[in-house]
Amino acid sequence: MKFAAFLIVLVLLQQYSLKEVGADLISDTCGKTDRSYLCAKYLRMDPRGASARDAKGLTRVSYEFVLDSATGTLSRVKNLITGSNDPALKKYLNMCSNFYATIVSDKVPNALKNLDSNSYVTAASLMSDAMFEAQMCERSFSIGPDVRRSPLTDKNTMVINLSDIAMHLTTSLP
Repeated sequence: MKFAAFLIVLVLLQQYSLKEVGADLISDTCGKTDRSYLCAKYLRMDPRGASARDAKGLTRVSYEFVLDSATGTLSRVKNLITGSNDPALKKYLNMCSNFYATIVSDKVPNALKNLDSNSYVTAASLMSDAMFEAQMCERSFSIGPDVRRSPLTDKNTMVINLSDIAMHLTTSLP
C-alpha cells in the first residue's frame, strides 16, 4: 500500500515538473527577445506554444503566428479594397495587398523552410523582410499628396511585433 502511494506521489511530482519545464522554456526562450512579455504572452495563449519541446519548436510556432496574422491582414486589406470608393485609399490598400501577398506567399514560407533546414541566418533575414513589408504598408499611407490615415495600423503593428519576435528567436538559436 505504501509503495502504491509512493508511486502516485512520484507520478504527480513528475507531471508537475514537466509543466514547470515547459513554462521555463517559454520564459527562457522569450527572454532572448526585445519583446519578451509579448513573446511569452503569445506563446502561452496558443496550444502550439505550450506543446513545443524546444526553442526551435517555439520559434517555428512564432513563424506560424506571423503567417496567421499576415494572412488575416491580407484578407482585411482585400475587404477594404472592395468596400472603398476612395481612389487614393484604394491605391494605398493595393500597395499593402502586394506587401502582404509577399509576406504570405514568399517570406514566411521560405523562412519556415530555412528554419527547418537549420539555415538560421537566412530564416532570420526573411523574417526581417516580413517585418519590413508590414512597415512599408503602414508607411505607404503617409507618402505622397493623398495622405490617408491607415486603417491597418493595429494589424500592421501586430505583424511587425510578431516578425520581430520571430527574428530574435531565430538569432538566439544555436
